[in-house]
Amino acid sequence: MSTQRVDKAWQQKGLKEFSTEALLGTLGHYGIPVTEEDFRKLSESTFPLGIAQQWKSKWKGTGPFKDFVVAAPVELWRRWLPDRVAPHEMTDTLASLMRSLLELLNGKTDAPVSAAFERMTSLRARLPVDDKGLPQERFMQEALAPFSEKDAELFDRLAELLARSGHVNHAESFAEMEEFFLPDRKGISRAMVRAAKGEKDEAATDLVKLSEDTSRSAIARILAVDGLIHLQTHGVAATAARTLLAWAEENKDLHLALDLMPRLEHIYKAQNDRVNLLDLMRISERLNEEHDRIHPGHNRHRHG
Repeated sequence: MSTQRVDKAWQQKGLKEFSTEALLGTLGHYGIPVTEEDFRKLSESTFPLGIAQQWKSKWKGTGPFKDFVVAAPVELWRRWLPDRVAPHEMTDTLASLMRSLLELLNGKTDAPVSAAFERMTSLRARLPVDDKGLPQERFMQEALAPFSEKDAELFDRLAELLARSGHVNHAESFAEMEEFFLPDRKGISRAMVRAAKGEKDEAATDLVKLSEDTSRSAIARILAVDGLIHLQTHGVAATAARTLLAWAEENKDLHLALDLMPRLEHIYKAQNDRVNLLDLMRISERLNEEHDRIHPGHNRHRHG
């Protein structure tokens, strides 16, 4: 094990100026002896944050070295696996794109949006993908993990905000990217852009079709219903949700059925539809009783 160490000011200096031997020496000193071969083996099934999570249980660093176990895998990945995209690169590139688009929305006409989209396009071409050509789920989870709840809300609304502000091309590009990163949203983000462009009825029709598409996952179909609720097309949303509820019950998908309960409650309250609210209470009680029977001892919980 190397006797070289990273000094206490590493957080201020950054790790790039320290030798690989110093990084490995510090890891070993605080409980994680590791070689390049060990690291490459770990990288076959996970990414830097995942590696840090595996190391944390043995990590003895405190004070200024408490977080070294998280930073070191990122720097070692950069040095030993330069041809493989790391999740933090996606984090930084997406954050930069969102900042540029927000500047544009705030009136900065020379915001570097085109350059930010170009960087994202270049990075996308190098992403690790699964057998369907979609981004690896573990990669995306780690790439999106650093974003705050506020960041996530902006991400969800950005395409729609751009379309409403007249930046339709950027809105469509962002929606396409969003659907690539989060495949359960396929078709939904673009429907939101379509509605924001003034084609609300057509967007609602698109969303109904997505909610009825049995080739989609349950969450993808529910997200289509959520889209209808967001557009405040309550009558259409109610019909789509009841159709999906009937399908869920017919196919014994109890969790999908339970997930639809709060959505239908929201719709009926918005419509002040007391008759259907009463009916929904009976359905919800029946579904929860069935849930208790199938999963005895589980606490009832509100799906969503």
